[in-house]
Amino acid sequence: MACHETKHCPKCDKAFECKPGNITQCQCFGLTLTEPEKEYMQDTYKDCLCSGCLSTIKYEMKYSKIKNKMLNILSIFK
Repeated sequence: MACHETKHCPKCDKAFECKPGNITQCQCFGLTLTEPEKEYMQDTYKDCLCSGCLSTIKYEMKYSKIKNKMLNILSIFK
């Protein structure tokens, strides 16, 4: 039997349905996390995040890494 639970995202407080008993129907299904993303989320949050916040964190981490690389490149030309 599938276990569904209404949770509140610890980042934005939005309510969402977590479905660990039927992961293919869960709101986070299909969202692949890198090891650094997983580590950041485990260190920062103690429960599941909504799909919107998961996507936002992935975006911010990806572009933060790119931004840092660009700043390093630009610092070479100073």
